[in-house]
Amino acid sequence: MTCPRARGRRIASNVAYLSLAELFCRACSVFVTLALMKRLGGSGYGRVEFAFSIVFWLVLLVRDSSDVMVARELSRHPRLIRPLVDQVLAFKSVMAVTLFSALTLVGWFTLKDRSDWSILTLYGLMLFTTAIGLDFVYRGTERMGLLAVSLCLRTIFYGVGVLAFVGDASRIAWVPIFLTVGEAGGIGLIWLSYLRTYRMPRPRFSFRFMGILIQRGKTVCAIQLSQALIIAADVLVVGMMSASTWGDVGRYGAQYRLVTIVLTFGMIVQHATFPTLSRLWRHHPDAGRDALDSLVEALMTLMIPLAVGVTLLAEPLVGLLGSSDYDGAGLLLAVGIWRAPVLTVAFCYQTTLIALNRETVGVGSLVVAALGIGPLVYLMRTQFGLVGATAAVLIVGLMLVLAGFHSLAREGRQPAWHHHLGRPLIASLAMAPVCLFLVRWHVVPAVLGGALTYLLVLLATGGLDRTRHWRAAFHPIDAPTPALAAAEGAGPLT
Repeated sequence: MTCPRARGRRIASNVAYLSLAELFCRACSVFVTLALMKRLGGSGYGRVEFAFSIVFWLVLLVRDSSDVMVARELSRHPRLIRPLVDQVLAFKSVMAVTLFSALTLVGWFTLKDRSDWSILTLYGLMLFTTAIGLDFVYRGTERMGLLAVSLCLRTIFYGVGVLAFVGDASRIAWVPIFLTVGEAGGIGLIWLSYLRTYRMPRPRFSFRFMGILIQRGKTVCAIQLSQALIIAADVLVVGMMSASTWGDVGRYGAQYRLVTIVLTFGMIVQHATFPTLSRLWRHHPDAGRDALDSLVEALMTLMIPLAVGVTLLAEPLVGLLGSSDYDGAGLLLAVGIWRAPVLTVAFCYQTTLIALNRETVGVGSLVVAALGIGPLVYLMRTQFGLVGATAAVLIVGLMLVLAGFHSLAREGRQPAWHHHLGRPLIASLAMAPVCLFLVRWHVVPAVLGGALTYLLVLLATGGLDRTRHWRAAFHPIDAPTPALAAAEGAGPLT
């Protein structure tokens, strides 16, 4: 059995690999996004953002319909890698073909402009690259280094292609093409590594496997799809309400994309810790509670200053775009950035419930939120404009945080919030006047000065000393309690 120290080092290295890769990818994505906003203009960017948001939800449907469940099984039964890969590839391929066919058909009858249909269809090709992805193998077996390299490779392909070939709105169709090519390149690297270790996959579509997956994974799938809908609902509703004025969609989509980049970082950290959390469910509740407690604290230490800083500097940040097409997007960004910490915590609670085999406890609130967010965004958009649409997501996110905390409390695994916000808020308050003072010259020194001030105050208040507690929390005890061991119940997926 792996010793606690080695297990702790693995967790730390996995988080480090994915965090560094995600920092690189998010920085590149911000740069490419800003370039696209300038080159395509508000109307052109609104078109690609709306099409991407539709396909993004379908991509998550293909990926999360099986990957989370399979990764959880592989973290417990690594010997099942080859048979599960055979089954999952066949299952996801059939789903990708079905969804792509439906996407192109619905788009043909609903989109009046044929160029909009072409953009949507080209983005839809990502369904096939997602279907053949093998990331779940390396997530489940906690080999994140290769995934980190793959993420960077995908971003580089996409970024270089867009920056080199998309100079204006006349070449807008190349944006989804390079995105798909980048995804294919990163996935190809994963395949090369897989083939060196295992045999060539032999996809086999099995109704028995599909039945087991649906039986055991229907709750997980409902959670993942509900999360995807909550993330994308506002931009979809705004897009459908403003289809005749793509400029509004572009202005809303600009802040939406920047906030989503930040939110993705929080979800990557959760993916890195998911396999260990999956094993902790068999142990004493204190083990899972300590791990979750430290994870939430680490996420808030990063997210709170970012949200405060962006709120203070929203207008000058948007001003870097240098285009009147995005007038008013600063207020949208100042409000919308708070979706990142709120939704990160809400989804972290749900991910933990999945890892602990308690997904049925909190699925009800998440499904209700997914069903209700569309009408709420529509109502808020009608009454308060674009700001109301992004505020509606904040309202839903706060409700999910409360519901998730209550669900974990019933399981005896809730985090202790008394120290999560104290130090980050104190350091953020000290950072605020520095940002406001330096922004008089330029937004870049304001960002750098604010970040430095935050780190110094955090060090002075002992915030970074708790990294030892974070590492210790992921050293699970070796012997599960008899009651929880008996609750392990069902065997592996196949």
